[in-house]
Amino acid sequence: MTRRRAILAALALVAAACTSGARASGGSTTPQPVVSSAGMGEVETALARAACRNVPHEVLLRTWRGVRLDRSGDIQIIPREPDFVSGGLTHATPFDLTQDVPLLLYGPGFVRPGVYERAITLADLAPTLGAVLRFPFDTPDGDPQTQALLPEAERGLPRLVVVLVWDSAGTDVLERWPDAWPNLRALAERGAWFTKVTVGASPSNTPVGHSIIGTGTFPRSNGFVDEYVRVGGRLQKPNENGPGFLLDPTLADLYDRAMGNRPKVGAIATLAAHVMMMSHGAQWGGGDRDLAITREKEFGRTAGEEDVRWNLTDDMAPFYRLPPYVNDLPPLAGYVEDLDRADGALDGRWRDNEIARLKDGFDTPARTPFQQTLVETVIEREGFGADDVPDLLFVNYKAIDTIGHLFGADAVEMADAVRVQDAALRRFVGFLDERVGRGRWVMAVTADHGTQRDPAVSGAFPIDIRKLEAGLQARFDDDGDGVPLLQKVRPTEIWLDRAELAENGFTPEQVAEWLMRLTRADTYKGSSPPEPSSAGERVFAAALPSSILAGLPCLPEARAGES
Repeated sequence: MTRRRAILAALALVAAACTSGARASGGSTTPQPVVSSAGMGEVETALARAACRNVPHEVLLRTWRGVRLDRSGDIQIIPREPDFVSGGLTHATPFDLTQDVPLLLYGPGFVRPGVYERAITLADLAPTLGAVLRFPFDTPDGDPQTQALLPEAERGLPRLVVVLVWDSAGTDVLERWPDAWPNLRALAERGAWFTKVTVGASPSNTPVGHSIIGTGTFPRSNGFVDEYVRVGGRLQKPNENGPGFLLDPTLADLYDRAMGNRPKVGAIATLAAHVMMMSHGAQWGGGDRDLAITREKEFGRTAGEEDVRWNLTDDMAPFYRLPPYVNDLPPLAGYVEDLDRADGALDGRWRDNEIARLKDGFDTPARTPFQQTLVETVIEREGFGADDVPDLLFVNYKAIDTIGHLFGADAVEMADAVRVQDAALRRFVGFLDERVGRGRWVMAVTADHGTQRDPAVSGAFPIDIRKLEAGLQARFDDDGDGVPLLQKVRPTEIWLDRAELAENGFTPEQVAEWLMRLTRADTYKGSSPPEPSSAGERVFAAALPSSILAGLPCLPEARAGES
């Protein structure tokens, strides 16, 4: 721990210059006001009591862990489970459906096989991998799960540690399609299988999940609170602006630096947000340009918009290294043809779907073996696991997430995506055994979040985000001055122009009160209103000014100062 603190002290000097409009220091957080319930006003007290009465403790805890007052929305919204706010099938919720994720540690000679039922979060993964590396990585939110490792005296150091993220493949997805992952199940029988793992913080989405995996801390510390963050008074996509908005160091940041940058460290993914489970690269003092491969569209309309070639955005490129050969590999078309032939007919269709309409096959399971070839090529050409200095490789596979957004967890297309991903896992294990050596590597397989169910199956009521936006604007911003009140409405939070709200004569508490009165009749999606018997049901279990979360009487963790 002394070594880590020394490194943190050095990194803190560099980190302060890495973000605009926000204080950044390795492992430390901007002080956030704690609101005592005794000091709340009448409206705040009523909102707090409603939250404690209507919302399970674990859901409130996840919400609080995901809120950082200098970056998060001004209002936190929690629908009645399993309802969700969205324009589509969102997985950004605080509920078990999207929070529960699998976790497998596999590595003969390093991992103690067994089923582990202790409740943990993704914050425990980085400290556990630190224990594998014999590099203490203590964080306020995560603990090393050494019960799943062989005693140090019985294990050496692996040549390679690999983290595989099956994006969106939450526990619910695996349980929905139990026959689609025989290879993962077989590895689980020979590895350490954790049965009670959650993301740990809300919302359950890409930036949140990957930042927790990398840093071992929750967003209230590391700053990655959502797909948007408020920095310097404006909303920005944290992943579009380089790595500096991630405030806490990752395991790879500290380990690589401590080892004199001798380890090979790399990330192969799709989005810049995925890379933050790896490192800040050369941005942090003493760090080098770790290998990073993404496909993010420069200045995309959304945080998840993809390009057609492997790349790095202009804001990421100065701090990482993109190998020049990555776009010279066999094209996607060959893998698409294999998928097309799977039903016995080469007809341009995957099941009932026209492949051409799915980005010419990139939004199908064909992208998984296509990416697997890239992963294996990079390992070979870069020499990952080729010597006795342990290397780190982080891989995000995106197909399950993409298909989840397009079809949902219950569609048969999801079964195909999981099945192809599982086949790639079997192929990868054989490759690592051959290339790195059996008994010389360790792998963690997990997910960054789950996938939303079809509302027709789950019974969820989709709350129309557009109606929320229109209603808020009409109720609180009708002064006609041309200054928009709403900065952003997301599935779990709302950013407001605070000055405009005050100028219009309103407070965040009044906004939360208004939200709490909304009914299904006010917020339904589509053209079919709810049945009269349910039209008057309130849609939110809680709506809270973010500033009072820490003062909730039912959240002792906040008052105790849990990070």
